[in-house]
Amino acid sequence: MDDPWGISGPDFVVLYIALLGAVLLIRLLVAGVVASRTLRADHAQPGPPPTVYELAFLAGGPDRAVDAAIAALVERGQLRVNSYRQISKAGTRPVDPLERAVADVAKLKTTSTIRAKVRGSAALRALEDGLDRRGLLASATAKRRARTFGLVLQLAVLALGVARLVNGISLGRPVGILVFLVIVAAVLALVAAVRRSKPGIRRPSGAGNRLLGQARAAASGPVPAGMLAGGVLLGGAAAAVALGGMAHYPDEELSSALMPTAGSAGGGGSSGGSSCSSSSSCSSSSSCGGGGGCGGGGCGG
Repeated sequence: MDDPWGISGPDFVVLYIALLGAVLLIRLLVAGVVASRTLRADHAQPGPPPTVYELAFLAGGPDRAVDAAIAALVERGQLRVNSYRQISKAGTRPVDPLERAVADVAKLKTTSTIRAKVRGSAALRALEDGLDRRGLLASATAKRRARTFGLVLQLAVLALGVARLVNGISLGRPVGILVFLVIVAAVLALVAAVRRSKPGIRRPSGAGNRLLGQARAAASGPVPAGMLAGGVLLGGAAAAVALGGMAHYPDEELSSALMPTAGSAGGGGSSGGSSCSSSSSCSSSSSCGGGGGCGGGGCGG
């Protein structure tokens, strides 16, 4: 038999396609099983009541925590929003590490820009590490191991295809289809490598979901000031945004201005050129001029 490796070219192509499909299926199954087990993990360690920013992280990841910090600072008048949806410092530097990280980058920035700049900050990493130590986040190690396993399988299939391709070329056999399949295997291996290198958003564990559920159950409507939910004292704009996103900011005008999605810029007219502080909304009769903002109770320059 003069077929390389004792298998004909067409038969190897069929086998190789089957291997590519099998590896993809195995990767999906392993990822699903690992995700299911990590989300069911319920080994919470005792600790202090969660902060509103920890609840925000559990509810929507790092971006939600940043949004909650923005909401708290705007409500307290330490940040202001102008008519172009730009956020800037307006008061004293906050003490909370996450709030301080947000305030330090809020220099005529939009919510989306602040999110991007704070996402890798030490304050957010410390917040995530604290939740992780208490078992409130699904294990990142298990997910990484599953992705490593999938990458190894994908590389093994790629190596097999390359070896067969080199062998076929050396023997002068037609390898056009195999070249295409090897390229497909290389792309799949590259995608698997990229996915392994990216940690992704950490999801709550079983204990984290239970804690988050308690908070949401207690705050099923607008969050009353002083309500105890999930061991944390909820109240104000930060709690509303933490559990429901920026769309739940108590002030409708500010909610629209702080939303990270693109919106219409401030136009002409008395209300279009102004913006609001946390304490009150700008009335249509007030005007701050182009790009001005409303600080504590009056319009800034």
